[in-house]
Amino acid sequence: MTSAVWLHLLFFCSGVSGLIYQVVWVRQFGQIYGNTVYSASIVIAIFMLGLGMGAYLFGALADRPAVALRLRRGKPDSASRLIRLYAGLEVLIGVFGAAISLALPHLAARVSGVSSYETGADGWYTLSTASYVWRAVLAVLLLGPITVLMGGTLTVLVRARVHNDLDASGWRVALLYGINTLGAAVGAFLTDFALVPAFGLLATQLIASAINLVAASGAFLLGRA
Repeated sequence: MTSAVWLHLLFFCSGVSGLIYQVVWVRQFGQIYGNTVYSASIVIAIFMLGLGMGAYLFGALADRPAVALRLRRGKPDSASRLIRLYAGLEVLIGVFGAAISLALPHLAARVSGVSSYETGADGWYTLSTASYVWRAVLAVLLLGPITVLMGGTLTVLVRARVHNDLDASGWRVALLYGINTLGAAVGAFLTDFALVPAFGLLATQLIASAINLVAASGAFLLGRA
């Protein structure tokens, strides 16, 4: 297989691992925060925010004038550097993913320590506004960095694949995004119907982390080649 095919397979793995994380984290935050709708909303919101920020920041890095100039001149080492940058992002995502998987079981104690209640107009006890804020801050601090890294993977690979060939840019970007989305769908399906029932939440997250490291290893080899 060509290097482009291998690169697409690696990005498929990125999509698988990303949705494994998201599905599992929605479940775990539901256990910690006690409200499935609230936990799903905050995890998805942080994901979207982090992906957007990562795409912007790493897109700007991949489009630096020096890199863009070398790509326009057909310098192969510039594309290789971007692929190695993608490998580095995958390594960091795998490390952060493993760390988060080990930290989440201990988050409930932190959450209870910053939670307070107040009496609502109907006489029921409800969480205070400050408690909601603290919970959101904890979630952002925990999930923000890894989602920013995830957001950078697509833009880095887009720059590596497109170069300055604007005629082919449309289908190359679409193919990358489509393969990553397909991987995300596979990851979401496997998480609920295979991985969590068979291995549990912690092991499922570690499997996602291992997938990131496999993708990083493959990308590093491609970047060197």
